[in-house]
Amino acid sequence: MSAPIASASADRAPDYLLVKREVSALLGKYDIDEPPVDPVRLARNEGLGVRFVSFAGDYSAVSGFYDPGENAIYVNEDEYPLRQTFTIAHELGHAKLHRDWAASADYSLLWRDQSKNADDFHEKEANAFAAHLLVPRKFLEKYYRTLTTEQLSRIFAVSVPVIKNRISFEYGI
Repeated sequence: MSAPIASASADRAPDYLLVKREVSALLGKYDIDEPPVDPVRLARNEGLGVRFVSFAGDYSAVSGFYDPGENAIYVNEDEYPLRQTFTIAHELGHAKLHRDWAASADYSLLWRDQSKNADDFHEKEANAFAAHLLVPRKFLEKYYRTLTTEQLSRIFAVSVPVIKNRISFEYGI
């Protein structure tokens, strides 16, 4: 269970339109039209393994990673369950968007401390993929005006910060 750690790359801007297209295609492929979105089921439907493991030592601060050689997502079993959900969606994003990069020496782990990957466009795209997958705008539109962020968190099975981020991103509030 080793994955290379690389320095952040800022060689291009994230392609958020590509991210939205990929998320929309994935949700459509499986006729998902209501929350919550189950990233474990989606990953497995897409042929990926999802493995919950313990990361030791310096790697205990790793949330997860995608291994294209094994076509599997490894998730820190010691993380809070809602964090695990986001990690799986994030790594599914790498599988869908960045398979070649993930197979290269440039691939980096998803650290719990996001500042370690902050400038890397791959990480920005995978974070956007996870956010749009777990809280699609078309689903959020149905609920966000009438429910609290805590209620939305429960409906979408994500953390309150993810809900707040999505509302801020989509509606500027």
